[in-house]
Amino acid sequence: MKNILLLFAILTLSVFGLQAQNGAYEKGMGKAFELWTQNKTTEASALFERIAVAEKDNWMPYYYAANVLISSSFSTTDKVKRNEMLKKSKELLKEAHDASPDNSEIVTLEGLLYTAYVAMEPETYAMQYSAKVAGLHERAIKLNPKNPRAQLNKVEWEIGTARFFGQELNTFCGAIDKAKPLFENQDDSVPFAPSYGAERITSLKNECGCE
Repeated sequence: MKNILLLFAILTLSVFGLQAQNGAYEKGMGKAFELWTQNKTTEASALFERIAVAEKDNWMPYYYAANVLISSSFSTTDKVKRNEMLKKSKELLKEAHDASPDNSEIVTLEGLLYTAYVAMEPETYAMQYSAKVAGLHERAIKLNPKNPRAQLNKVEWEIGTARFFGQELNTFCGAIDKAKPLFENQDDSVPFAPSYGAERITSLKNECGCE
């Protein structure tokens, strides 16, 4: 009986400890997302990274720490700062890959990272990274064909390439539409798992002149 009570006490303490840890994780992630929505990108990324250090086997904090910087880099005009953001993002994505190898979401975001390099200096990085971006998007889709961000980011990259060469964009309307049911059928059972991007469908269809 004594041993049973001791075991029960240990299990109870473990459960309470796990609940407290999860509570801290959820609170921290919520705060980081709040900072991101307030355009406090440096603070948001830093908080996601601190959470990642505590959640060593969880790829999502590293993923979002990188995502904040990559997304924000597109609107950053200071090239030195922009390059620093992308360099840091590359380091964060490596950590995310280490925590979750062959993850479609991480590979998709890596494609966006190199897209950001191309957008920053097309004359320098277009030749260097264009094939890499296309390859990353193809790999992300192969890893998870039902990942809507993988599908839509691939189409968006192709639209950007077609626009650069002065090609017709309405040929992409069908590919854009194919992403819609993927967003609608996403698995939202995992807290904080990526689920964003559906809003891009409407804007891309407008850009391409889709009916």
